Amino acid sequence: MQKTIGIVGATGYTGEELLKNLTNHPDVTVDFVTSEKESGNPLSDVFPHLPYYKDLTFISAKAATKKQVDLVFLCLPAGESVKLAPDFLTQNIKVIDLGADFRFNNAQDYETWYHMQHSAPVLLSKAAYGLPEWFRDQIADAKIVGNPGCYPTTVLTAVLPLLKEHILAEGPIIVDSKSGVSGAGKSPNKTTHYVQVNENFSPYKVGRVHRHVGEMEHILSRTAKHPVQVIFTPHLTPITRGMFSTIYVNTYSKRETQDILDIFEQYYTNEPFVHVLPGIPDIKMAANTNYCFLGAQSVPETHTVILYSAIDNLGKGASTQAIQNMNLMLGIPETTGLIR
Repeated sequence: MQKTIGIVGATGYTGEELLKNLTNHPDVTVDFVTSEKESGNPLSDVFPHLPYYKDLTFISAKAATKKQVDLVFLCLPAGESVKLAPDFLTQNIKVIDLGADFRFNNAQDYETWYHMQHSAPVLLSKAAYGLPEWFRDQIADAKIVGNPGCYPTTVLTAVLPLLKEHILAEGPIIVDSKSGVSGAGKSPNKTTHYVQVNENFSPYKVGRVHRHVGEMEHILSRTAKHPVQVIFTPHLTPITRGMFSTIYVNTYSKRETQDILDIFEQYYTNEPFVHVLPGIPDIKMAANTNYCFLGAQSVPETHTVILYSAIDNLGKGASTQAIQNMNLMLGIPETTGLIR
């Protein structure tokens, strides 16, 4: 039976990416799209390259809360999704938040990293964290899912297997990441202006400043059952989309490269969207897909291992991972509409 879905905040990059990918989905129909700015305008005026949706017209978020669908994607900034989620949940409509409002299972951590009060803390304990390879069962049973951030997706996919195998020594995990400019969203600012980004390469929010540090530490610490610290340096690169993380970890004993690859294979050999490589992946491998590519390399004469993780920040880092979660929540085969 065909399922119906809605997209709140459909004019941003994640909303547009959802629309693009859902055209390939045989079991889902997009019932509504919202935009406060474009309300009343045909979708084809904003996205003429998506003629599949020629009959859709943007409505307001308030009007969307009166619609009856099976699931809603919330593509909104932090602090906005939580205002709408209860309206949908009370109507038994499932929710996937592509923002940050449901990525933590307690209000204190959210408020520490996002510097705002969470207006529906009771929902946090009911939300599943949307990294399917690790929380598949919880996602399938959940009414609300917090879709992971793009940087955390790269880091957690690489680090969680080693954490579960108890081979990581004490000390911070060092993460060096690069992202395409689309990761900053559509709203322009002086750092994402073409003149600033073109032929440039720059770090930002270095150390323990970026909000995604809190998300990484929250999931890593919850899994390890003890505090895990991350030191994080993100970089903006002059490409449209794509993300690559280089992660430095220390192990209790010296490990060969193959030891780490074997652990990756142990956890991901049956996962359709995670691929373990014998060498180093790159961003282009993951472009326009829901795939994460992993690699590893031990450092001779040390206990240090370097992990590599590549995704599309708009794909596995956002919208296609949200579709993967949607499939699980609606009882649809997980790979539907995503394998290419």
